Amino acid sequence: MSIHPIFERSHEDLKRRTCMLMVTRSCNLNCTYCYEAFKDGSAMSFDMARSIIEREAALVREDPRLEELEVDFMGGEPLMNFGLIREVVEWLESGGISVPFICFATTNGTLLDEDRKAWFREHRNTVWLGLSYDGSTDMQRMNRGVGLHSVDSAFFHEVWPEQGFKMTISKESLPHLAAGIIEAQRKGYRLSASLAQGIDWSDADADLYLEQLRLLSKTYLQNPDLLPANVLTRSLIGVTAPSFGYQRRFCGSGVHMVCYDVDGRSYGCHMFSPVVLGPENALEASKVDWSCDGVADDPRCRECCLRNYCPTCMGFNYRFRGELSKRDFRWCKMILAEAVASCEFQISVLATRRESLSADEAQHGQCALDAYPVLEELSLSKSRAPFRRADLEEGRPSMT
Repeated sequence: MSIHPIFERSHEDLKRRTCMLMVTRSCNLNCTYCYEAFKDGSAMSFDMARSIIEREAALVREDPRLEELEVDFMGGEPLMNFGLIREVVEWLESGGISVPFICFATTNGTLLDEDRKAWFREHRNTVWLGLSYDGSTDMQRMNRGVGLHSVDSAFFHEVWPEQGFKMTISKESLPHLAAGIIEAQRKGYRLSASLAQGIDWSDADADLYLEQLRLLSKTYLQNPDLLPANVLTRSLIGVTAPSFGYQRRFCGSGVHMVCYDVDGRSYGCHMFSPVVLGPENALEASKVDWSCDGVADDPRCRECCLRNYCPTCMGFNYRFRGELSKRDFRWCKMILAEAVASCEFQISVLATRRESLSADEAQHGQCALDAYPVLEELSLSKSRAPFRRADLEEGRPSMT
């Protein structure tokens, strides 16, 4: 059996099938940015989980594009059903299926007592845990109502050192973003940060985001031993890429990924399941042509110069706007702020460390140089989404 690390594995890797199991609709926290409005305490049984995994393993064996299976334990908080996770993992280790596999769960970390830590340490090569970690003690308390004293972050770093922590940036924690990221990185933690979705982001928030990202950039330039966070390192090739064709998808929902709810019904991902949308509005996988090239394409964005850089989540689009492709224009300025800060940072890295850059870093720097003339024309205060190239060329802020 071949076990592979999960961290930073591309969603575009056609060799892996991701099977999400909604093991529980319960959670012990109530985070400010939580989008799961229908937690009802339901839980998945072992028999249900086993039958689903056996079916998914058969799919991997029969599909020539696939070679391995990833089983993701989802919630709610997945450790609310730790008994099921333990039973599934030990069954898989005993030879439950005949394809290479890995198990994974993202957790808030508050339910790990010493017995559970010992079990996960023993099975560390079969099941990986990713910590949902929002920064400093104050940031954790703002977002989750608990501090770091409730979470043994060192345990995660010790047992799975390559697995990054997942930080969600909320309106409340935004003013502390740079300090929170640097504090975690000085402890040796890897971080992947992303903006909370479904939030009423404002122009003032975009200004603050740019300010925080510039503080972060300054710290990295002064401390090259720190690994820059993803919010400053994403390639800007999308800014200069042609705007024809469909917008690219940022995940494999419904194609290389499927989510099974507690009752065994399948969804493109957990965002379409009853815990998010409610039992009456959940969108089963069979109701969508997930293979359609234009399933995530928003016609309003076709002329936007950030079109191929701006990420989108079909689940959030459907959850808040009723259409898979309809993006949230409230966070366009936030994405613009991120693009501007990334452009500035990557150009500075190119200028100051040219001789020691990796091939990817050098390519990112060149893409930033190419994107700079476009981003220089955009203004957080005056430009309005979508950011159309034609409007920039005519010297006027773009209009919705």
